[in-house]
Amino acid sequence: MSNLYVGARDLISRFGDQPLVWKADGTSLAVHQAYIPLLVSYTQEDMEAKGLRRLEDPTAPRPPVHFTALEMVAKERGCLLFGDTGSGKTSFSLDLALNLAGASVRDSRYGLAALTRTVARNAEGIRQQEKWIGPAPMPVLCRLDNGQNCEEVLSTLADKGLLETNTLLICDGLEKCSDPESFLRAAAGLLSMHSTLRVVVLADGYLCRGLSVPDAFAPFSLIGLNRQQKVDALSWYGCRAEPDIMPARPDLFVAAAAVGQINGDDPITIVDAWLSAQSTERRLALTSAALSDGPSANPDRLITSEFARTALFPVLAARAFSMLPEHDVMARIAHAPIRWRSMIPFLTDILHQRGEQTTELARGLLELSDPWAIGALSGAALCLNLTKDDDLTSLARRALVTTIERSGITLVLRDQAARYLAMLGDPRTLDALIAVPAGWSVIGSDTHPNSQPVHTVTLAAYRISQYPVTVAAYGVFVRETGRAWHSPDALRADRTNAPATDLTWYDACEYCIWLTRRWRAEGHIAPNDVVRLPTETEWERAARGDQPDVSGDVLYPWMGPWMQGRANSGELGLNNPVAVGLCPDGRSPYGIDDMVGNIWEWTTTLWGSDMASPDFAYPYRDDGREALYADVSIRRVLRGGCFSSNRMKACCTYRGSLEPNGFWRGNGFRVVVSS
Repeated sequence: MSNLYVGARDLISRFGDQPLVWKADGTSLAVHQAYIPLLVSYTQEDMEAKGLRRLEDPTAPRPPVHFTALEMVAKERGCLLFGDTGSGKTSFSLDLALNLAGASVRDSRYGLAALTRTVARNAEGIRQQEKWIGPAPMPVLCRLDNGQNCEEVLSTLADKGLLETNTLLICDGLEKCSDPESFLRAAAGLLSMHSTLRVVVLADGYLCRGLSVPDAFAPFSLIGLNRQQKVDALSWYGCRAEPDIMPARPDLFVAAAAVGQINGDDPITIVDAWLSAQSTERRLALTSAALSDGPSANPDRLITSEFARTALFPVLAARAFSMLPEHDVMARIAHAPIRWRSMIPFLTDILHQRGEQTTELARGLLELSDPWAIGALSGAALCLNLTKDDDLTSLARRALVTTIERSGITLVLRDQAARYLAMLGDPRTLDALIAVPAGWSVIGSDTHPNSQPVHTVTLAAYRISQYPVTVAAYGVFVRETGRAWHSPDALRADRTNAPATDLTWYDACEYCIWLTRRWRAEGHIAPNDVVRLPTETEWERAARGDQPDVSGDVLYPWMGPWMQGRANSGELGLNNPVAVGLCPDGRSPYGIDDMVGNIWEWTTTLWGSDMASPDFAYPYRDDGREALYADVSIRRVLRGGCFSSNRMKACCTYRGSLEPNGFWRGNGFRVVVSS
């Protein structure tokens, strides 16, 4: 009997009946009874857009159809799944491991049949079946503990013969490793040595997104439950709650559904309802556990529930902290900010509910220096409820701008800082123009056929916007002109400093005409200046500066090799645009931000009708490719790549294209001013 078969039997024995959800009445539900299949942010539209795709009806908004986490693990030999607190990472790892193990030992509760599920892919109710494609691998579930050395973990598994033919290694808790990046490199090395090995790693998105991820791993992000998923799950639980106001966060949703008819997504309300069914002694014991060194120190059976770790214990700790003097609270948070990260929002909510002043707590958090920006983000969130204190709001803005500009902070944390900054009022000058001098410029690269041959062009001087046009700026245009805009970000206060997306080429051109009139009237530009889209050669010069072509090298704005975190590209797995100006280390030689990654940017230049091969090939010449009134079927050039583009496309020279009346959440634009 192989070690893998023994391991599969052991998995079923240890975890098959383990409670995934504890109800308030003390009864429980196991994984096969309570698990809800999780979705990732990656959609079918994103997959098509990697082309960029040909649109059957470019003017029609398309509802996102999300892939499931299982499908990504089945598709990629190396898969890295990011999830925020309560996103269901551990539950997913258990469900996956138990069903693959069940397929091997023929357990009646688990197996491949349980993985063949029909899943609601969006709120509109589009349903598709998910299933494991191909032979079921033997699972090895590895729970990473605090401070574990990655090489020791992986070598132990290898020594036990657990990396044999057709094995899936499931590693939960990357953030608990002493060196997460080393763990990923070691796991990538195993993938290269064992051709039939598969690895999925689950990681806390707050702490781990932005790590240097080896090419062997495809990163994806878990998302919350959509409305239709909630409707389906409520029927399983026999709960009559209203789905629209139930939590989207899986741990809170499951807890609320298990408690009964709770309508609302407030975690404190859900925890209180759960606790109301417990004895006084039990509540005291749980509070003591919540204030201990960590949930792992608690022998209580509740540690098997994700709800206990992500919501119950933090709320209990917050209630206890709310009774302490403020300086004691700050001292404990400063000593272990990660330990209390999940507790801080609950603490501020509890204090607000009691009508207590939290100005000094907000100030203390904003002045807290920690490498994870927990203090700045928590303090800024608190300041949103203290808008009458102008001095505190100014302190919050300064703390957030500092966070954005800190090179050691991951991109996901800088984007969270930017979201708070948007709501408090972003003080940055986001319509700044950068001068690009006249001269000869090298254009093209030998790294892609459509970018060849390398050649030179001469360009007149122009100014180009330092950042892509933002939601706030485009929103003014929409309000003044009444032009339709199908972006979900259009009305979101926390996205005003994000790039405006879901825009056609015609939308961008109309904005330029409107902005020309506005800026002339304001004296921002001269009477004979024009605001327009850049040509693709102007765009490339702004991105690469005077960098010459080096055969085989992919060129980036920072004038060096690819470096993780200098652009929001597919390697990060965010799969969403972030606010503008969050990658100062990725600026171009002229000081222009966000030239690669984040969003594709429209240019004036024609491509042709064939997505794969341009009619207007290089070298660039005066052959009608800058005609403004070409037929709607002729694609226009897009540049820079986006959040789902890998580093071969998120660069200075790659040429993309799209029909001019096409739009999606990954394309926007920046403007040029010329005489």
